[in-house]
Amino acid sequence: MATQADPTENETNLESYLGWLAIVLAAALPLYRPWVTFATTAILVLWLFGGGLNIRAGRLRSHRLTLSVLFFIALNVVSLVWSSDPGAGLRYLTKYRYLLLIPMVASSVRPIYRRYAVTAFEIAAGASVVLSVGILVGIFRLRDAHPGNPSPTMAHLDYGLLLALAALMILARILYSEMTAGHTVMWTILGIFIIFGLMVNIGSAGHLAFTGGLVVLLIHWAKGRPLQLILGVGTGFVLTLALMWFLIPKSPASVRETHTELRNAIVDQRYDSNLGGRIAALKVAREIFRQHPFLGTGVGGNTPAFRRALDTRFKELKPSIYWYRHFHNQYAQVATELGIAGLLALAWIFWELIRAPYEQRETDAAALILATVYLLGFLGEPFFHKQIPLVMFALFAGLISAEQIEEADQKAASGTN
Repeated sequence: MATQADPTENETNLESYLGWLAIVLAAALPLYRPWVTFATTAILVLWLFGGGLNIRAGRLRSHRLTLSVLFFIALNVVSLVWSSDPGAGLRYLTKYRYLLLIPMVASSVRPIYRRYAVTAFEIAAGASVVLSVGILVGIFRLRDAHPGNPSPTMAHLDYGLLLALAALMILARILYSEMTAGHTVMWTILGIFIIFGLMVNIGSAGHLAFTGGLVVLLIHWAKGRPLQLILGVGTGFVLTLALMWFLIPKSPASVRETHTELRNAIVDQRYDSNLGGRIAALKVAREIFRQHPFLGTGVGGNTPAFRRALDTRFKELKPSIYWYRHFHNQYAQVATELGIAGLLALAWIFWELIRAPYEQRETDAAALILATVYLLGFLGEPFFHKQIPLVMFALFAGLISAEQIEEADQKAASGTN
């Protein structure tokens, strides 16, 4: 007579599979895009069709971050009704399936796998910097990467954001985790190496995200610490960054270039530069937002509106930005597509990520780091429009917010007892 499978045992096995897939995904993010696609697809399929769905879905009943994500996706779907190009909008919407990783990871990946996933991501980020430095000094070339743009596995803006997050996660580990002196030294070396990789790569979005995230991390860590310790750690960070700044000729040159492009765009109305084009796109986005302030043009409708504005009111900007496929700014992207409603929906996701203090201070710091890195990075690029940054956000938001689900389960269990 056949024995019936134990649902609890099946769920435990499934959680193990999902845990290992989360580790694979975390390690693949800095190194190999095809495995990112494979791991995300496998997680989505297993979570939905691996059995015991009602158990995992039940854990999300009090998970407000899941509610905010579903609302954001639903708003995008509904906006197809008033979009002038629903076909393009539907294609755009398919990328938001990656946001579903947040509830899937949060409800099924156990603590041991979450810790391993973060470690795998940090080590893989260090390995990617080895590739980047090899390209920088001319040892080898990978795809389109070259010494002037040594991003080895993805677009340079995406890579800068990834390195910023990896470096800050390592710093949070050093500041909050109890480690031996040897482990502290090793993680410190890895963190400095990744910061070096960030500084030699082009693109200011990652630099801005790292700087802002570092400030937030230090403020969070300083709460309740002795003043002398705060001054010592803060001085150490400043001296390390200053030393890198002066040792890397590209850093001062990049600031001078940014200043020149800003002056040309704002003072001289010249938009024929990287930063100038982004400012020009924001001018057009502002006009579109004024015409559709509450619900936007609908997902997919902002690009036709962008082209129409350039053909009519902003003809002088056409040579600089007519070829743009998006606004190079996440806030402008959402504001033109979904209006004020979309901006509030996006803000809700980040609010739910950071709103409740987590039981572990390191997790609380990680939530603030993740939110800061993306909220600042959004100024330079619509990172929710791109696979690697979107998957990276969803994975880490899920890993971090899983602690909220565990705390809710513990309170419910204690109340029952």
